[in-house]
Amino acid sequence: MTTAVPTILAILTHTPAWVWALFALVLFMGYQRTRDRTVQLWRMLLFPVIMIVLVVSGIVGAGADTLPAIAVGLVVGGVSGWLLERDGATRRLANGRLWLRGEWWSFAQIVLILGFHYAAAVLAAVNPALAADLVFHLGTNFTSSLLSAMILGRTLARLKVYFTSAPATA
Repeated sequence: MTTAVPTILAILTHTPAWVWALFALVLFMGYQRTRDRTVQLWRMLLFPVIMIVLVVSGIVGAGADTLPAIAVGLVVGGVSGWLLERDGATRRLANGRLWLRGEWWSFAQIVLILGFHYAAAVLAAVNPALAADLVFHLGTNFTSSLLSAMILGRTLARLKVYFTSAPATA
């Protein structure tokens, strides 16, 4: 039990400072989603666009043998994200902005994505044999795709409200 503590401390202290800064920024952004807010369309799309870039870069670097896991993760995550978006959680306003109900699920998703990517990177660094393990790659690519696609699915549900509903008053 005492040997695990130095390992954990070594992992934490060898993590670059920019990772902790990014973690703090993403947590702050996630926390902002816990409150009702009014945003412009481009601002709502900013985080999902980042997720798309990450998914595409993951697909490019993953290799053909993991494409089925990525595809299944995208489909399951996208559908799950769509279904998680509650009726009435998004309203198009007369000024073209969106009213979004505050909720904790977005915060949880962001923490899960960041925590998962950090843990996978640490596992691969601590155990280099995982870099050649197909099961590890299938699992990490599936999970990464699933978590990212959940955000995309929720965004698509919000866009549906934006483009198909009449503007509401604030």
